[in-house]
Amino acid sequence: MAQKVTAMDIRMAAALAGQIPNVAQFCRDHDISRETFYKYQRRFAQLGIDGLQEQSRRPLTSPGQTSAEMEDLIVLRRKQLLEAGCDCGPQSIVWSLQRDGVTGVPSRSTVWQILTRRGQITAQPQKRPKSATKRFCFDRPNECWQSDWTQWMLADGTPVAIAGSLDDHSRYLAGLAAAVGAGTAELVWTVMLAGITECGIPSMSLTDNGFVYTGRLRGFEASFEAALRSLGVRTINSTPYHPQTCGKIERFWQTLKKWLTARDPAATIAELNTLLEQFRVVYNHHRPHRAHGGATPAEAFSIGEKARPADRPVPAPVVVSRHTVGQTSGYVFVAPYKVNVGLRWAGHVCDIIRDGEHITILSGTTLVRTFTADPTRRYQRGDKTTRTYRTREPKPPS
Repeated sequence: MAQKVTAMDIRMAAALAGQIPNVAQFCRDHDISRETFYKYQRRFAQLGIDGLQEQSRRPLTSPGQTSAEMEDLIVLRRKQLLEAGCDCGPQSIVWSLQRDGVTGVPSRSTVWQILTRRGQITAQPQKRPKSATKRFCFDRPNECWQSDWTQWMLADGTPVAIAGSLDDHSRYLAGLAAAVGAGTAELVWTVMLAGITECGIPSMSLTDNGFVYTGRLRGFEASFEAALRSLGVRTINSTPYHPQTCGKIERFWQTLKKWLTARDPAATIAELNTLLEQFRVVYNHHRPHRAHGGATPAEAFSIGEKARPADRPVPAPVVVSRHTVGQTSGYVFVAPYKVNVGLRWAGHVCDIIRDGEHITILSGTTLVRTFTADPTRRYQRGDKTTRTYRTREPKPPS
């Protein structure tokens, strides 16, 4: 509520109280309190006419005020985060200082006030998002991964694609890699395979309707879908033209591109992949996330039991390896088994994903075979779809 300012003539009258026959009536007529009347009378007696001027209401001491040194540190940290391409809002500054062991860090609202007073924040009310009534998040790590790819450019303008897979619950960045050209089936599967190697097999995969991820709108099954299905992973897709369903991975690209822009452009695809791996370490292990109250994605991913594919709920060690199918035998070695895949795959270099006794073999993005091994046999026979027979050449007449 705004405070009432007493007019100077009333103050003068209050100071000359001896000329006012009825103080109570005078205060009622001028809508002031008797406390105000006598306050100005005392001021006039002590300070004369200067005592009737409006005085500052600022307290003489402010023991809770943030020190100038802390304010300077807050402004400096914002500058450092901004130059590094990281989030530099009030909450990010608070978490950054706390993680560095700084004591006495003020609250988020106080940091915002300091930055505003120092001219570090420009109000942009038109960017205020509409409030959401629901928040969608899976309950456990590995319950669902969101995957997508985006475009980027090398220093010479060469277009490249960056693909990533993000755990929906913890925001842990399971895989991230780049390749020249547009998004390809090989690139997105390479990223998924790297994530499986590090984090295990997810229960569900969520993507948009890009043809490298799904063919459901075009009447076929993409190799990405077939490979995940062979691992027991349920694949789902967003509604066309509704990117909000994959909102976490869509928002992630903004964070990544901001970080890359703050650095010198990569000249080669190898340099870009090195930068992406550096970013993955920062994002997973050093960047606090607001969705987890300041915990990092790695910390959130490590808490609680991880989800599993629906048909294999019991945890088992996941082993990813690469072997070449024998040129003449048609089998590949998956320790301790010899697995028959057929001579038509002879010489192919295959990625092998072993989840307990469940074995999946892929050549690139093509599913070669998926089955559950018989632990009582070292040699795993092929099924009807993989078995091939060698024909003998007729002997020449003697």
